[in-house]
Amino acid sequence: MPRHTRYNWPDLFAKFDDSNLSQTAFCKEHNLNPKYFNLKLFKRKAQQSVAFAEVIVQPEQVSSKGLVLEVGNCKVHCPTSMPIPSFVSLVKALA
Repeated sequence: MPRHTRYNWPDLFAKFDDSNLSQTAFCKEHNLNPKYFNLKLFKRKAQQSVAFAEVIVQPEQVSSKGLVLEVGNCKVHCPTSMPIPSFVSLVKALA
């Protein structure tokens, strides 16, 4: 296998996804180092798996007392005087 070869990784990943081959078979067919391909594939999946929590704002639940964050059975009441950066930090911590 040649060293220092530049690959078009997005193209290779698309070909791999469409191939229905095992990683080993795909790497052999494309003359790739299976360990390096697996490492690149792992990094790609890690970048794609970003934590996300859907937030639905329902106007009828907004009160003059502040904001209520509700996830499942958990409710967090935030006063209207809460600074926006603190609110953002709270949401990030709960995500």
